[in-house]
Amino acid sequence: MNLKSIQMLRGLAALLVVYTHSISQIGIFALGWQQRMPARISLGTFGVDLFFVISGFVIYISACHLRGRMASLSFLWHRFRRINPTYYIAVLLTVITWSPSLIRQQRPPITGWEALSWTILLPFPGDPPRAISQAWTLCFEWFFYLLFFLLILARTKQKARILCWLLGGLALLGWLLRNYLSGLLVFYTDPLLLEFLMGVGIGYAWQRWNPGGRTALCLLWPGLALGLFFILTGYGDYQAILAPPASVKYLHAIFWGSAAALIVAGCVFLEKSGTSNIFFRHQNFGPDLRPDLVGKPRFARLLLLLGDASYSIYLFHLLIFGWIAAFYLRVGFFLNPDLAILIDAAIAVAGSLFFYKIIEVPLLRWLRSTPPRSAKP
Repeated sequence: MNLKSIQMLRGLAALLVVYTHSISQIGIFALGWQQRMPARISLGTFGVDLFFVISGFVIYISACHLRGRMASLSFLWHRFRRINPTYYIAVLLTVITWSPSLIRQQRPPITGWEALSWTILLPFPGDPPRAISQAWTLCFEWFFYLLFFLLILARTKQKARILCWLLGGLALLGWLLRNYLSGLLVFYTDPLLLEFLMGVGIGYAWQRWNPGGRTALCLLWPGLALGLFFILTGYGDYQAILAPPASVKYLHAIFWGSAAALIVAGCVFLEKSGTSNIFFRHQNFGPDLRPDLVGKPRFARLLLLLGDASYSIYLFHLLIFGWIAAFYLRVGFFLNPDLAILIDAAIAVAGSLFFYKIIEVPLLRWLRSTPPRSAKP
């Protein structure tokens, strides 16, 4: 299954994250009007919310029918090969760029505990710093995958209902014990888990409900309006607060997550209804759920390309920003800051697309041709 609306949303979410990080980086060298925008951080924050809701939807749709030990191992292998190898290469390239500062002892030496935390994408005791700062979202992804793995292993048919109890219960427990939890327990009861649950709910409804285009738009437009309101005002943006209290984090997960969920639901139901004339039309709507694009094919193809490459964009863009910053430090900053934000963001996206073509695509192609030993005849 490959929904074009999902791919376009992934591409949009990745661009939001890149743009926010570009604003932050240029702020080191000069200040422009974009650094003073209320939305400078909220854009990237909402991009992450979209990613989490999309992940819950995609995992449920693609794996809700799986049951048993072999299916659970296959699911785990598919998730590992999709996430970890490309991430490891991004970490390796990042560490290589640290080599000069490590040799000159300008950076503390890498400890074995740090290296182990980079290998296992789950929170570690002591919270050692990540080689790639944005990898914190991958920890949430992997926790959700492990819960889904256990449900497949247990052969349960009621995955949506059990996930509702599990994720909802963990978030509720985090709220009830908010004044007593610390360390790893804060992560495992984080309200952001509710955004995955929202995606699961959309997937459950998507399998059983086929609304018309008007109903889909009634979900999409309020989601866009709410998302725009939260982005512009920063209301409930926990990323903009150094040490956000539990109330802000729960406010964010419920409000921002709901806005992201309405957008995702509106887009996938709009595509399923086949009535949209914005990006696609209902033609040859087969099992792969990929109707033909119309209107502006070049723009549509670009959005799909960004969606396909969204993981590489998410992983590699900060590495490219680091290279750009090193260039500025060597030659001096010489651009208008507002122009530099856009130029650097474009360079980061283009460079990430290059990594997507030469690293992620060949790597995935090779891994798909080498199944785990347990799956071999």
